[in-house]
Amino acid sequence: MLDMNHPFTADMSFNPRHIVALFFGLVLSVLIGSVASAQIDGFTEPFRTIQLSSDETGAIAKLSVEEGQAVSAGDVIASLDTRVQELQLEIANQTANNSSQMVAAQATLQKRRTVAQRLRELASKGHARDSELIRAELELSIAEAQLLSAREEKAVREIEHRRAQVLLDRRRINAPFDGMIAKLHRQEGEFISPLKPEIATLVQVDRLLATFMVPSSQVDQFEVGGTLEIELENGRVVKGEVYRVGVVTDAQSGTVELKLVIENPDNSLRSGEICSLKI
Repeated sequence: MLDMNHPFTADMSFNPRHIVALFFGLVLSVLIGSVASAQIDGFTEPFRTIQLSSDETGAIAKLSVEEGQAVSAGDVIASLDTRVQELQLEIANQTANNSSQMVAAQATLQKRRTVAQRLRELASKGHARDSELIRAELELSIAEAQLLSAREEKAVREIEHRRAQVLLDRRRINAPFDGMIAKLHRQEGEFISPLKPEIATLVQVDRLLATFMVPSSQVDQFEVGGTLEIELENGRVVKGEVYRVGVVTDAQSGTVELKLVIENPDNSLRSGEICSLKI
């Protein structure tokens, strides 16, 4: 039996106000469902990016890498002109290995000890004057001081040799970690100055960072070390570990920066691509 008081049956026609209410109810339910499974877009980037530079000045004598080349920690990326430093190292090496001063001081000390010992024996028998013994003891003390000075001088020369080696090593720019050369900023023969010290850009891509801006109201559900699924631009789904949760909320967007680490040992994933995260 029809209820004549129902808005759709009172006059067997639809009430426009109820149609509008029904429409907005459907829209609201769709919006609620979309919020429940929101998708946030982000991007991937290298785990580390550094500008390889030199605090030395001079011309680049050799570039040992090319753009896109993989390098290992410790590999030489570039070398500055080292002719002056090599000569300084050679001089320091010769000086450090020169032991003639110390040998002479040791011989003098040995002679002074012998003379002083004989004079002590003579003095004990009354055959040497006190002045002679005092003079011998003084000369012995001077010989001991000269040997000590020679040893200290040799130690300083050895330090100077190590310093010359460090100065030579500083003319070579080495990779601090395994990565790839993303860009070369200089060519062989160019001059490196304090105003433009950059030589190459090195990136670590065996691990990638996926960066997202998450609504502040939902950031509490993420914990460092947690694992989430990330969908890449080509449709591939990979695992990401929460690396860092921002502590500051952007006042304009009301979002917090979230970074996840993606392992990429075979370099099959490229940095700089769009990715998405469902929350």
